[in-house]
This record gives sequence, C-alpha cells and structure tokens, in this order.
Amino acid sequence: MKYLSFILIILISVACQQAPRQSVNNETVTTFPSGTFGKEIPAEKAIAAADLIGIFNASDTVETTISGSIINSCKHSGCWMDLDMGNSETIHVTFLDESFTIPLDAAGKNAIAQGTAIRELITVETLQNYAREEGKSDEEVAAITQPVYAYEFVANGVLIEEQQSHSD
Repeated sequence: MKYLSFILIILISVACQQAPRQSVNNETVTTFPSGTFGKEIPAEKAIAAADLIGIFNASDTVETTISGSIINSCKHSGCWMDLDMGNSETIHVTFLDESFTIPLDAAGKNAIAQGTAIRELITVETLQNYAREEGKSDEEVAAITQPVYAYEFVANGVLIEEQQSHSD
C-alpha cells in the first residue's frame, strides 16, 4: 500500500507555479526560492540521487546525503518532494516529524537532502494487485513477473540551491 500511496501522491500533484520575476536593466530575471530548510546540512558530501541504489548493502535503510533535481513537490503545504533518480524513477522525500516545509514552487530546482534512505521490495503479487486495481487487462497483469524496489527518503534537512534565469 505504501507504493500505491507514492503513486497517488504523484498523480494528484498539480502543475508547477511560475517563479517570481523582477526587471533588472531591461532584463527579466526569474528568481527561485533557495536556502536551507530544517537542519543545516553540508552540501559537499552529497551523492547523486541516481547513485542511491548502489549504496544499499545488507540493510534496507541508509543514513546519507543525496542531491538531485526536484521533479515534483507538494503544492498545498510544501511537505514533500520527489527527486529524479534517472531511468524514469524518483525517490519520494518527506521531512522528519513534519518539522519543516519547502517552498510550494520548488519543482524544477536542485536540492540536497540529508537523512534516511529507505528501500522496500514490492512483490510480484502486490504489483499485480495494484495493476488489477488500476483496471489493467489480465494480459498486462500476467506480464508482471519481477518484483521492484520502491524508494523513499526521510530528510532532517534540505538545501535548495539558488537558481536564476535571465531573459531579454
């Protein structure tokens, strides 16, 4: 069910809001919210979210710092974000004890998050049940023959990197 809730969160998210614009010397500069949210974290020790899969060994939880592009974020209260892991995979990031939030328009920015990465194996039976619930055909359900891992991250701190784009 945890995997299904990740999918539902992604599906119910709305389009990104446009960042504030300022005019400087007849040039429009788009500014994006940045800074540290939650615990202050060191950016230099972060690994790419795409490399996260390789650091899991015997345990399904790992304390680490990851970086990646924010694909999606909560537009209601800023209480979660999804980071790109490459290959059409994302890692869902929530914030420890809901003790902080990020800007509502964080999607599209780069972030560094420190905390606990969690890997959960979703069985073939569970994946097939999800497919049935989604109304997939018997053939599509039968084609699911391999378990997959779902990833989530509980951050105690997030650094959203400053970005600016210029246009004339």
